[in-house]
Amino acid sequence: MVIKAKSLFRTMLILVLMAGLGTGIWLYLRPTDENLIRARFGELEKLASKAAKEGALPAAGKAKEIARLFSEKSTFSVHGLDWMAGPFTRQALSGNIFRSRAMFSTLKLSLDDLEPEIDSEKGTAKVFLSASLTGTLKDGRTVREIRELESTLSKTGEGWIFENFKIREIIKK
Repeated sequence: MVIKAKSLFRTMLILVLMAGLGTGIWLYLRPTDENLIRARFGELEKLASKAAKEGALPAAGKAKEIARLFSEKSTFSVHGLDWMAGPFTRQALSGNIFRSRAMFSTLKLSLDDLEPEIDSEKGTAKVFLSASLTGTLKDGRTVREIRELESTLSKTGEGWIFENFKIREIIKK
């Protein structure tokens, strides 16, 4: 069988186009630092939310999963609440999360308007965002708190982890 130059040219052109298309798709869908940071906030949002009554063991498991997203020395800056500043170990943070979530029968955390500033050389990121916490307390009262936050993350072998949360401004209703 003799391969003609015309069919060889077509085959090579198709292979080059397919390789170019594959490379373009990979470049478009690859996990960039910004995508990974946004995914980390999405994971925190999902884990913190509580739709129905949960037992002590699942609640403790969720608290531990949330604490896994934070560094071993996490800090929190809330004006007027110096006791909440930290630094907190993952174990202490897990206990605080467990107790806080236990106060609610339902809870929804929304983290919106993320604006990441990534420093690739240092492996850090500062993210400005708005957070909304809506829930029903065990006594039936409804809570809706909206805050503007600043978060610092660092890149480790585990991915991006939270180092610090700071309330920038209390948004008035």
